[in-house]
Amino acid sequence: MYSQVGEEQEASRTVMRWDVVIYCPDTHILYDATLPDRKGVGGGLMARLRLAQALARQGHQVTVIAHVTRPHVHGGVAYLPLDQADRKRTADVLVLVSSGGALSLEPALALPIQASLREVWLHGFVPIQGLDRLSFDFIIPCSNFILDVIRKDWDLAERPAFVIYNGFPRVASRIGSLLRRRHPFRLIYTSHPSKGLATALRVLDKLRARDPRYHLYVFGGDALYGGRDTPLPHQPGVTYMGTRGQPQVLRALESSAVAILLQDRPEPFGMVLTEAMHCGAIPVASPVGAYLEIVRHGWNGILVSGDHRSEEVQSEAAEWIHRLTQRPDWAAAIRRNAMQIPWDWDTQARAWADHWAWVLRGQGRWLEGQACPTCEGRLLQAADGPHCTACGRYFPYGPS
Repeated sequence: MYSQVGEEQEASRTVMRWDVVIYCPDTHILYDATLPDRKGVGGGLMARLRLAQALARQGHQVTVIAHVTRPHVHGGVAYLPLDQADRKRTADVLVLVSSGGALSLEPALALPIQASLREVWLHGFVPIQGLDRLSFDFIIPCSNFILDVIRKDWDLAERPAFVIYNGFPRVASRIGSLLRRRHPFRLIYTSHPSKGLATALRVLDKLRARDPRYHLYVFGGDALYGGRDTPLPHQPGVTYMGTRGQPQVLRALESSAVAILLQDRPEPFGMVLTEAMHCGAIPVASPVGAYLEIVRHGWNGILVSGDHRSEEVQSEAAEWIHRLTQRPDWAAAIRRNAMQIPWDWDTQARAWADHWAWVLRGQGRWLEGQACPTCEGRLLQAADGPHCTACGRYFPYGPS
């Protein structure tokens, strides 16, 4: 059901190595490449580090220029501090991104990097300062939702686009072993508290009124955005973990039955969602932002409509979770479907490279006999599935 390139197509892929520079002028967090594994970070910073590492694993030459502590090499990626951004250099591809802090690409106006392809990677729906004066060739939204927002609300209606999802780190465990060690009453919340933690706690209260074995593990805090975590007051059935390194979060997801993702923020993408799905924690989520294009209700997750702060929605979410607990065969089927999502970072890095091969070399595999259902454009079959080369939309479940 998911759109993926078959093994024969993958084996026949023409290997091209690209010289890639990822530039981010955000200064709200000072970091090095090991930060996601040591302490955990927000989605934008996590995405650029993981993409850079995945590209390097595939043999590309990758340099990240950002607010890092010092020049260093990690995982095959060269990291340079922002005070070295004024050095002249050339590259095949320059990826410009701002995902936090001032949300500005104005420093990129003076960037002395000559690149064959200049792209702006978009992670949110708040306009980025300096974008109107910046020279670039493509926008790369992280979801169809963000593509629609910027087409409607930003002055980018005529800019070429190519949607590429963010990835997740693939866990080594097989589905069977994950299912055997999962606790049926263990719930998990893995995001900044502002996104819906209060709702998750109220849903837990309703569940514990039915069965005190329900337990919620809470990961995430202000440290995700460069601040300090504030521990929760003691509450029965809650274990507060705060901001932790990604490997620890993934292990917790592997042992949890359900991930509670009820919120009103229109999620630009939501790596917490795909990480939960890949690890087998069934998402019970609000149909907001990109969640609507990733979750198929009743097949690979549960969507609960309405105001997540309302008694009605919280009761409905609790009822869905209790049904999943009481019907383990049904839960196992949803879990298996969720765990089949294809968007690990290595796949998404190949999707970026397929996009570059099409733009810079005119090479690519085309989905013959089918056109984009939105604009009737031609569909490029990238590593993660079909992408429209006219309007830029991605079809995670195929173009039908």
